[in-house]
Amino acid sequence: MNNLIPLHRKTPCEILLSQPSSFTEAEADVQSLKKGQLLLVNLADLPSTSAQRISDYLAGSAYSLCGQFTEVGNGIYLFAPPTIPLQTASEITDEDQPPSQN
Repeated sequence: MNNLIPLHRKTPCEILLSQPSSFTEAEADVQSLKKGQLLLVNLADLPSTSAQRISDYLAGSAYSLCGQFTEVGNGIYLFAPPTIPLQTASEITDEDQPPSQN
């Protein structure tokens, strides 16, 4: 069992799932982002103007906290605090991959 890689973090990571129905509900999402939680937001069922307004607000909040965000699906966004970096599959190098078990 020498090939196991420990996945220890200094702080626990929580993912908050949110589906705000109004702009005022997005404020609670920002507070969660400030607390260091990952935020997965589903805006797919909102009218496009409301979804755009909320996504802009959350993106600006993430940016002001030095965090990141990405759209992971149609109207579904992942917002990360600065303590949790996001990487796309194309950014992952061979060094980031776990060792092969062959």
